[in-house]
Amino acid sequence: MIPLTVLGATLTLSLLVFRSVEPQSVPECVRARVAWFCAHALSLLTASATVLIIGIVGLAHTTGGSP
Repeated sequence: MIPLTVLGATLTLSLLVFRSVEPQSVPECVRARVAWFCAHALSLLTASATVLIIGIVGLAHTTGGSP
């Protein structure tokens, strides 16, 4: 469950950054990808936050809720 939690956290943080980036401020070679991510940020952010929550719940469940 740790890899799932790390994946969810990484995706969530990177998508929050993508929401604040203006496509004109990045190099031309990645502008199309940034524009695509910005256009789909809400659905991708929802999915990554869901993965993060599932990972955290899974970690709490496997440890029994105690350290």
